[in-house]
Amino acid sequence: MFPREPRSPSPRSTEREGGLRPFGDAASIPVGAPSASPSESASASSVDAAAPPRVAVVTDSAAALPDAWLRAFEDAPGFALVDMPVLISGQLYTACESDTLSSLVVALAEGTPVTTSRPAPGQLRAAYRRFEEEGYDAIVSVHLSGELSGTVGAARIARQDIGIPVRIVDTASAGLGQGLGVRAALRAVASGAGIDDVAAAACKTAAQAQILIQVRSLETLRRGGRVNPTTAMVGSMFQLKPLLSMAEGKIVTVERPVSLSRAKARFMVLAGEALAHAETDRPVLCVHHVADPHGAREIGEVLMDRYRPDAELVISDLPPVLSAHVGLGTKAAVIEGATSRPVWHGGRAAQAHP
Repeated sequence: MFPREPRSPSPRSTEREGGLRPFGDAASIPVGAPSASPSESASASSVDAAAPPRVAVVTDSAAALPDAWLRAFEDAPGFALVDMPVLISGQLYTACESDTLSSLVVALAEGTPVTTSRPAPGQLRAAYRRFEEEGYDAIVSVHLSGELSGTVGAARIARQDIGIPVRIVDTASAGLGQGLGVRAALRAVASGAGIDDVAAAACKTAAQAQILIQVRSLETLRRGGRVNPTTAMVGSMFQLKPLLSMAEGKIVTVERPVSLSRAKARFMVLAGEALAHAETDRPVLCVHHVADPHGAREIGEVLMDRYRPDAELVISDLPPVLSAHVGLGTKAAVIEGATSRPVWHGGRAAQAHP
């Protein structure tokens, strides 16, 4: 979904985490404070040992967090979201600006060039630094697929001079597939988990999320460099309306229906089968859209009624940084939880980079 940027080191590289401070250091006695007796010191040490580590979670705006989730996350301590900008006709927009979506919709309709960018390493570093200064023990940074963006690479650069460990999770996903990983990380933090378990929760949940995307045309993806020009040309020639997913962190074709009505019907069938067999109690069904909330809600309600009435329905705008590369009319279904009956290409496992 993003123009390719210089590749970051391999996810399997053995680079060290930023930070040198040992994990779980005991707090020092303030200057001028009276000395503690041996028994008091032992008691304080046992309390420190029992206290859970303070782990912060950072992510980027490609996670497509719905407003209700975002408000809840921001109300809790230890969360930060870094914006990914969009450039429209030479003007820089951020997701938090009220006119970004309307400007993007007009640009996409008119065929105006739209480009996107990873967050600057300085933005991520500022978030990491704040948590370091607030006394957190570690940070888990959960991001968009490294195959689609240089965000993971920017995070690696940003953590280099941070004095606490920063674990970077490449979710190999996007949209609420990534967002579910963020939620899982925050839930792990709330349970008192350390950096390893928080990162593992984000990895597992993101890897199990199933994503199905319906686009009206491959042209916008072609302009963004996300599909082969020949593939896009053939698709236009035969009026294909492809259904897409993610595998190995990349966008892949699932089916190539030859009409919009056929594409919509197959989208409902494939998304419905995945929802019906999701091995999660009350799975999240998220329907992403580009400026069409009513159409997205209708899709979600039909899917729930036919396949899984107990699902949790989430309707969420596809963030500008993703909308810019899939175009108007796009719908995407994100289904929480692995399925015992795979119905389309599965993505690779998310990875936490040491």
